[in-house]
Amino acid sequence: MTLEVDIEFERSDFALRVQTAIGPETVAVVGPNGAGKSTLLRCIAGLEPEARGQIVFDGRPWLRGGVSVPTELRSIGMVFQDDLLLPHLDVASNVALGTTENPEIWLKRFDLADLRDRYPTHLSGGERQRTAIARAFARNPDVVLLDEPLSAVDVERRPVLRKQIQDALAVLRVPALVVTHDPAESATIGERIVVIEQGAVTQDGTVDALTTRPRTTYVAELVGLNLYVGTATEEGVFVRDAVLSSADSIRGPVYVTIHPRAVSLHTRKPEGSPRNAWMGAIASSDTSFDLARLRIAGPIDITATVTHAGLAAVGATVGDQVWVSVKASEVRLQHR
Repeated sequence: MTLEVDIEFERSDFALRVQTAIGPETVAVVGPNGAGKSTLLRCIAGLEPEARGQIVFDGRPWLRGGVSVPTELRSIGMVFQDDLLLPHLDVASNVALGTTENPEIWLKRFDLADLRDRYPTHLSGGERQRTAIARAFARNPDVVLLDEPLSAVDVERRPVLRKQIQDALAVLRVPALVVTHDPAESATIGERIVVIEQGAVTQDGTVDALTTRPRTTYVAELVGLNLYVGTATEEGVFVRDAVLSSADSIRGPVYVTIHPRAVSLHTRKPEGSPRNAWMGAIASSDTSFDLARLRIAGPIDITATVTHAGLAAVGATVGDQVWVSVKASEVRLQHR
């Protein structure tokens, strides 16, 4: 059971080109705003008549040679960013819409049994979204397409609903694509991640693959890494206006990655083991309960993640100069 996608879609201000294959698995689709994520789902669902190429499910063409199977014949369970519930139907009737199956199992699975007689106008945003998700699964579809399924849900409720979606997908075990902007969500809900930037797939792989070998700045930021383009020689790794030392023996054009946790900050030039050190200015600082994430401008702009105690020890704030150091073993190289 495989969904094969090889499509092109164009309009005056945008072009999308995607080629991928999805088995009975969950694929998270991520990318910047306007990259084409929702358009991809609409093309697969048959809602973009201008799409060209081919879409084949389990050997049956949904789109090929300009001939497109109507949406209602594609056996798709889809959740839009807007839930699109029918206001004149209660929750149970909305969930049962388009299927002869008993909706009770899905009402229970998504905690909707107590809301079965309510109408959409009497539901919260999260309750409406859960109803739309249950409706998509109740059709027992061959393919599931979820566009930002957790966007309307309270932060406290999201982990619960995410687990419910994962459990429901495990029951169906069909090709599923889930569009999300949340890095943690993409890492936990997707067995694979497809990254779309400016209408093209820039990376397709597991979380581990993206983390260890990010191919674009967006992917590096998504997984929390500093990514640079450089050239590795016997003299060092040339990146922008700096030369770094790395323990890796790769030579030639490279991608350079440094984890923010590997970046140390100092009030004076460090001594000892670090072989990479330079001075920069703290450009921004974002804090959470236990960590501070600092952006430091310098010969190489870099992001550092430090504890609050570590930041207090440095005694620096936005605008202050600090010394940055990174051990050679933490400067990771990959061919490009």
